[in-house]
Amino acid sequence: MNKKIECTIYKSLKKDETYVFIPTETPLSDLPDELKNVLGETEKVMSLTITPEKKMARGTGAEVIKSIEQQGFHLQMPENPQINKNPLPSINERFLDKNI
Repeated sequence: MNKKIECTIYKSLKKDETYVFIPTETPLSDLPDELKNVLGETEKVMSLTITPEKKMARGTGAEVIKSIEQQGFHLQMPENPQINKNPLPSINERFLDKNI
């Protein structure tokens, strides 16, 4: 994949650590209404050339490019630490050797 996309990155002033990447030539007004409602007011952060091998804060350049190609934008949201945690409490070691 030798693609690259010139993007403008906007941050949501409503939701912390939430960013939307859109092609530089695409106006914010072209985003779906539902997404604009989620983002609320935005502020331009920077313009950037995204290449597949570019390292991103979350994910890869290839993932950003794929997302933009499929839906016209890429939404980057904060990681949810609960998703990566085991929802079950840890096993109490005193029960490990018992046949309960």
